[in-house]
Amino acid sequence: MNTMLYDRDYRILTKEEEILWRKAEDNLNKSKNNGIIASISATNKYYEDIPHAVLHYQQLFPNNYLNVRDLAKKEYENTVKEFEQIFESKISERDVLNFIRKNKAYFIVASILKSQHYLFGHHGAFAFKEFELPPNYLVDYLLIGKNSGGYEFIFVELENPYGQITTNNGEFGTTIRKGIKQLNDWDKWLEANYYSLRLVFDKYIGKTEQLPREFHEFDKSRMHFVVIAGRRKDFNENTYQLRRRLLKSNNILLLHYDNLFDSAKRLLHAGNY
Repeated sequence: MNTMLYDRDYRILTKEEEILWRKAEDNLNKSKNNGIIASISATNKYYEDIPHAVLHYQQLFPNNYLNVRDLAKKEYENTVKEFEQIFESKISERDVLNFIRKNKAYFIVASILKSQHYLFGHHGAFAFKEFELPPNYLVDYLLIGKNSGGYEFIFVELENPYGQITTNNGEFGTTIRKGIKQLNDWDKWLEANYYSLRLVFDKYIGKTEQLPREFHEFDKSRMHFVVIAGRRKDFNENTYQLRRRLLKSNNILLLHYDNLFDSAKRLLHAGNY
């Protein structure tokens, strides 16, 4: 299963990229006081000078790194508008996944990190599409974010935007219940098999770091689950009450796709995960 987000393998640099990297390193080292600390301006200059590929190469998972530099791209604003527009017709979960993959719009899903419920990702963020929980499960998206306390994980299930989302009184319909069951199945798998995930992560790790302990020692407090289904109009007061209870009892955050539109715009405005 190929979970790479990009067309090239950032674990391999060209000769030109290596030369530019060495030059930037030399300049940074020359600026250090007593050979230890570089100024903020020198550090900023270093990151301006190194090639895009080198920044990926330096990360834990080079081909799954969410580069904040990309958030400044003007075309991303148009991508969010186009994403909203496809919901004007009765599309399916598969249509949503296809749009994100075709447009490499992974930042849209990763904008979940900007939710008020999560406080990680600003020290580094990664996304994996169709991430394996072998042998029976594939996670639509796994988001990994880092803060000063280390890495945390969000397992994301995308369900259909339309059809059987909620009942007439706002209780969870078939689509939401299906997503919740999927997430509960993943939760059980993680508790029983987390040690084996190291073998999956080893496929994607770069050449500059070892896997931190968060990736092979199970800590349930670092695990989070999100299901996205329906539109804002499907949710009423009763639905929102059930959503709060679901988050408290099962650690599952229920979002509708309008939440995703909003968080994507918020992410582009902030310029950081």
